[in-house]
Amino acid sequence: MMGFSYRQYADDVLSGEQIACQWVKLACQRFVDDLENGEERGLYFDDGAAQQIIAFFALLKHSKGEWAGQHLILEPWQQFIVGNLFGWKKFGTGLRRFRNSFVEVARKNGKSTLGAGLGLYMLVADGEPGAEVYSAATKR
Repeated sequence: MMGFSYRQYADDVLSGEQIACQWVKLACQRFVDDLENGEERGLYFDDGAAQQIIAFFALLKHSKGEWAGQHLILEPWQQFIVGNLFGWKKFGTGLRRFRNSFVEVARKNGKSTLGAGLGLYMLVADGEPGAEVYSAATKR
């Protein structure tokens, strides 16, 4: 499977080819900086781990709406988020760098789908014995 180019996405955002807010630009700059200097801070990017969760998402199918029954393919910005969360690891332990994330996008842009896929992956494919996943909302 040909891997998604996280570096290309980051470069496109930083060059202005891909329109993004200041926070996304900062995340892309951090990604580029860490690729170049992360080793000094005990970090490395495990592309295989990042690609594994992206491949997991492709096994899932939309359950309703115009895409019902079609496989879920993450957009580049979603792949960048998921790849960063699961790809960055710490030398020595191999543990993921990030334990928390904050994703804010406008309504109807797939937040629930993204969250559901992350939850499913962490429940069944993350190698955590007795994994538990919780989801909450502010409205209901």
